[in-house]
Amino acid sequence: MTLPVVAIFLAKPGEEERLEALFRGAIPTTLKEEGCISYQLNRDLDQPRRFIWTEEWESREHLDKHAAAPHIVAILAEIPDLVEQAEVIPLRRVDGGAA
Repeated sequence: MTLPVVAIFLAKPGEEERLEALFRGAIPTTLKEEGCISYQLNRDLDQPRRFIWTEEWESREHLDKHAAAPHIVAILAEIPDLVEQAEVIPLRRVDGGAA
């Protein structure tokens, strides 16, 4: 069974565009990672400071490798300057189709 993930980041006021650019830079490399099924960056229409990643990985091990990948480690080093709040939520699919 695959591993869906939702990650929510609230940008600090005035840092939205820098954070979006930083996040966008991770997409091409991540989509090529072993075990990556989907990796999508979203921005809340009503709260534009809020960025929401929707991801799906083949396994928890693949997600863990992703979190330790050099391009993600580099992004995480910049997060404290740009983000007010962050949460990464691994999920267990219960029912239904692709999100």
